[in-house]
Amino acid sequence: MTYQNGLTLEGVADDLDTVKTIMLTLARQYERIDRTVDRVTGQQEINTRAINDLTQFMRQLGEAMASTQSDIRQMQSDIREMQSEVKGLQVENRRILQRVLGDEFF
Repeated sequence: MTYQNGLTLEGVADDLDTVKTIMLTLARQYERIDRTVDRVTGQQEINTRAINDLTQFMRQLGEAMASTQSDIRQMQSDIREMQSEVKGLQVENRRILQRVLGDEFF
Protein backbone atom coordinates (compact mmCIF):
# COMPACT_ATOMS: atom_id res chain seq x y z
CA MET A 1 0.00 0.00 0.00
CA THR A 2 1.32 3.42 -0.97
CA TYR A 3 0.15 6.78 0.38
CA GLN A 4 -0.20 9.85 -1.75
CA ASN A 5 2.98 11.37 -0.30
CA GLY A 6 4.99 8.33 -1.39
CA LEU A 7 5.38 6.73 2.03
CA THR A 8 5.01 3.00 2.36
CA LEU A 9 3.44 1.19 5.27
CA GLU A 10 6.76 -0.54 5.97
CA GLY A 11 8.57 2.80 5.99
CA VAL A 12 6.09 4.25 8.46
CA ALA A 13 6.40 1.13 10.64
CA ASP A 14 10.20 1.44 10.56
CA ASP A 15 9.94 5.11 11.46
CA LEU A 16 7.60 4.27 14.35
CA ASP A 17 10.06 1.62 15.56
CA THR A 18 12.84 4.23 15.40
CA VAL A 19 10.69 6.73 17.30
CA LYS A 20 9.85 4.01 19.86
CA THR A 21 13.55 3.20 20.30
CA ILE A 22 14.37 6.88 20.72
CA MET A 23 11.55 7.30 23.23
CA LEU A 24 12.72 4.29 25.27
CA THR A 25 16.28 5.62 25.23
CA LEU A 26 15.08 9.03 26.38
CA ALA A 27 12.95 7.42 29.11
CA ARG A 28 16.02 5.53 30.42
CA GLN A 29 18.08 8.71 30.29
CA TYR A 30 15.41 10.61 32.20
CA GLU A 31 15.33 7.84 34.83
CA ARG A 32 19.11 8.11 35.21
CA ILE A 33 18.84 11.88 35.46
CA ASP A 34 16.11 11.52 38.12
CA ARG A 35 18.32 9.13 40.13
CA THR A 36 21.27 11.50 39.77
CA VAL A 37 19.16 14.46 40.88
CA ASP A 38 17.93 12.42 43.88
CA ARG A 39 21.54 11.54 44.81
CA VAL A 40 22.67 15.14 44.40
CA THR A 41 19.73 16.37 46.47
CA GLY A 42 20.53 13.83 49.19
CA GLN A 43 24.19 14.83 49.16
CA GLN A 44 23.24 18.51 49.34
CA GLU A 45 21.14 17.80 52.43
CA ILE A 46 24.05 15.93 54.01
CA ASN A 47 26.43 18.77 53.11
CA THR A 48 24.03 21.37 54.50
CA ARG A 49 23.78 19.49 57.81
CA ALA A 50 27.57 19.10 57.93
CA ILE A 51 28.07 22.82 57.24
CA ASN A 52 25.51 23.72 59.92
CA ASP A 53 27.22 21.40 62.41
CA LEU A 54 30.62 22.85 61.54
CA THR A 55 29.30 26.40 61.84
CA GLN A 56 27.81 25.64 65.26
CA PHE A 57 31.05 23.98 66.38
CA MET A 58 33.09 26.98 65.22
CA ARG A 59 30.73 29.34 67.04
CA GLN A 60 31.04 27.29 70.23
CA LEU A 61 34.82 27.12 69.81
CA GLY A 62 34.96 30.90 69.37
CA GLU A 63 32.85 31.40 72.51
CA ALA A 64 35.05 28.97 74.44
CA MET A 65 38.19 30.72 73.22
CA ALA A 66 36.78 34.12 74.16
CA SER A 67 35.92 32.78 77.60
CA THR A 68 39.35 31.19 77.91
CA GLN A 69 41.05 34.42 76.83
CA SER A 70 39.03 36.30 79.41
CA ASP A 71 40.05 33.76 82.05
CA ILE A 72 43.69 34.05 80.97
CA ARG A 73 43.55 37.85 81.16
CA GLN A 74 42.07 37.62 84.66
CA MET A 75 44.75 35.12 85.71
CA GLN A 76 47.48 37.40 84.30
CA SER A 77 46.02 40.30 86.23
CA ASP A 78 45.91 38.19 89.40
CA ILE A 79 49.51 37.06 88.85
CA ARG A 80 50.70 40.67 88.38
CA GLU A 81 48.91 41.64 91.58
CA MET A 82 50.52 38.74 93.45
CA GLN A 83 53.94 39.63 92.02
CA SER A 84 53.48 43.16 93.22
CA GLU A 85 52.52 41.92 96.68
CA VAL A 86 55.52 39.56 96.75
CA LYS A 87 57.86 42.41 95.74
CA GLY A 88 56.38 44.51 98.52
CA LEU A 89 56.93 41.67 100.98
CA GLN A 90 60.51 41.25 99.75
CA VAL A 91 61.19 44.94 100.26
CA GLU A 92 59.67 44.79 103.73
CA ASN A 93 61.67 41.63 104.58
CA ARG A 94 64.88 43.34 103.41
CA ARG A 95 64.17 46.34 105.64
CA ILE A 96 63.53 44.06 108.60
CA LEU A 97 66.72 42.07 107.94
CA GLN A 98 68.71 45.29 107.58
CA ARG A 99 67.46 46.44 110.96
CA VAL A 100 68.09 43.08 112.59
CA LEU A 101 71.41 42.20 110.92
CA GLY A 102 72.72 45.60 110.01
CA ASP A 103 73.71 47.17 106.71
CA GLU A 104 76.96 45.17 106.38
CA PHE A 105 75.11 42.03 105.21
CA PHE A 106 73.53 43.83 102.22
